[in-house]
Amino acid sequence: MAGGHHATFLPNELIRSGFDISVLGEGDETIFEIGKAIDESRSFQDISGIVYKDGNEIRRTKPRKLISDLDTLPMPPLDLLDSEKYTFKVFGEKEKVMCLETSRGCPYACDFCSVTPTWGNKWRNKSNERIIIEMKEAKKHGYNWIFFTDDIFVVYPNVEQRRDLFRRIIEERIESKWIVQMRADVTSKNSDLIREASKAGMSIAFLGVESGSPEVLKKMHKGEFTPQSVDAVRILSENGIIVLVGMMVGAPYEKFRDLLSTIKFSRELARSGADALQFSIYTPLPGTRVFDDALRTGSLFTMDWDRYDVLTPVMKTRIGPVLDQLAQFYASYSFYIYKFMRGKILGIRSTDTKQKLLDTGTRFIMKMMPSYLRDFFSFPRFILKTYDLYWNSKKNTLSDSTSVEEALETSNKIIYDVGTNRNPYYMIKQNR
Repeated sequence: MAGGHHATFLPNELIRSGFDISVLGEGDETIFEIGKAIDESRSFQDISGIVYKDGNEIRRTKPRKLISDLDTLPMPPLDLLDSEKYTFKVFGEKEKVMCLETSRGCPYACDFCSVTPTWGNKWRNKSNERIIIEMKEAKKHGYNWIFFTDDIFVVYPNVEQRRDLFRRIIEERIESKWIVQMRADVTSKNSDLIREASKAGMSIAFLGVESGSPEVLKKMHKGEFTPQSVDAVRILSENGIIVLVGMMVGAPYEKFRDLLSTIKFSRELARSGADALQFSIYTPLPGTRVFDDALRTGSLFTMDWDRYDVLTPVMKTRIGPVLDQLAQFYASYSFYIYKFMRGKILGIRSTDTKQKLLDTGTRFIMKMMPSYLRDFFSFPRFILKTYDLYWNSKKNTLSDSTSVEEALETSNKIIYDVGTNRNPYYMIKQNR
């Protein structure tokens, strides 16, 4: 049985590769029903939201309704896990981390992201009461770090709910450190909320900034502006929160001047307080509009999914794949060199708590330096692989492939029965 983003948008491919069932989208209730059907030796035809193998046929069942109340989900059985296997070694051998979710989905529509279609273009949340219970359970089982796996931790409609959550975490003395993913626009407009979040335990925040070019951000449908990203980084950093930033190069509509703007902007983010930056290659993932467009226009170099690692160019761009990869390599290393040299020259140090975490993280990175150096010196080999991928794509087009036609039939399609409800904020809990 397969589940997740890839299984949702390319289910037939997985069935042909050996899987019996591919679960589409939300799988909590689906998996339970599959297990019950197997136990009772029944057919899968009445189970909504799956693609399954029936003899020599591949069948797709009707769409499943979204779970309207996430509080009805069973509590995670943490007693079944060995907490010693869930250490956060970057910050110490005894630091244990547990993943919890407080919401599902994303109401935004970035063209490169498969999160929105996977969750049916809806955002739902749990109540504060349920979140507090889960955090206490994690703490009871020895986890002092929590990674909130929400694709977006704060959206505009739940700002006050989050504010109340932070207050309750402090009042009930849960004392956990936590990691979240945030949007720059929401962060920049709610500095007081971030201050309260820091007091409650927010220690690391990831911001998907993506580009330093306003034109590229607009074409991505990101819905953010570069000044908001600068403000968001500054606000998080001033509140003692480690700031991780995600950016990318290689969008099909990106021009060379946009690329230079992005690299230059990364240094402005470093000056504003960004502690780490991940430069990725823009990758057309199944389920996204850009994947469908690339299939239709013959812009993909390959459908070998091992290459879809966000570090390898897999589609035609205005700049070209080799230059895209060179830019990604240069941008990544130049950010850290710039930040290191600037910090040394100016003697910049963070708040005590943040600096302690950064120092521990730096020691871990130094231990891993041999493997980082191997990657650094292997870069010419990666460039040759990219060139080979590009050259072979010119000789072997994907346009007539059966897999392409099939992917166009299943990718980026509505997979839930949501009736006439088109509101991206679905069943929001406002209780405090």
